Amino acid sequence: MNREQEKVKSEAAKIWQLNPGEVRKVLVNHVVMMALFTGIGVVVGTFGSLAVPLGFVTAFWPAQAIQSVGSIWYGMWGGIASFVFPMISNAISGSAPLPVSLAYIPGNLLQGMMAGIAFRMFQADPRLRTKRDWMIFIVFGVLLCNAIGAAWGSTVLRVFGLISPASHVTVFFGWMFGNSVPSFVLGALLLKFLSPLVIQTKTFCKKYWS
Repeated sequence: MNREQEKVKSEAAKIWQLNPGEVRKVLVNHVVMMALFTGIGVVVGTFGSLAVPLGFVTAFWPAQAIQSVGSIWYGMWGGIASFVFPMISNAISGSAPLPVSLAYIPGNLLQGMMAGIAFRMFQADPRLRTKRDWMIFIVFGVLLCNAIGAAWGSTVLRVFGLISPASHVTVFFGWMFGNSVPSFVLGALLLKFLSPLVIQTKTFCKKYWS
């Protein structure tokens, strides 16, 4: 690793570290951002013009980008939004019964937190300045999180008898790859262009709650 790479990596690590004397507390603004992300997720998830519903699965769900970046910026507040807005969206659109939406919660929470945990653990830069940052985002914020979401979601549908055992694998791959596209395209755009602003705010969570 050359000096320039070491400098960039050091700058990324500082994003997540508290400065001497710095105290970060849970603020009302954190709740506001959670509500904002929830509201945006509901609107985009329910009325997004790019969404392509295929039965109980949406082949291209733009709201998935909200789940991909929410916890990177806002920790658990983004994680909470990641399971609240799908429930509201499902209720409005009628795409899933309430018991199914409730059963989705663990999968949506883990799916929504995966990238946030990885960026903090590996001290990656939300501005996606290096190949390493991109790789961490692609692996944890696109592929792994959507594999978890698809595995959990398709299993829930099967348990509730909404899909047949024979279609389980097809639904899983359709769910995973269908949601991976907006996660990558829209999620990367949000991180690349908004992260420089977000990380300068007090609402940005260096840890998980503040």
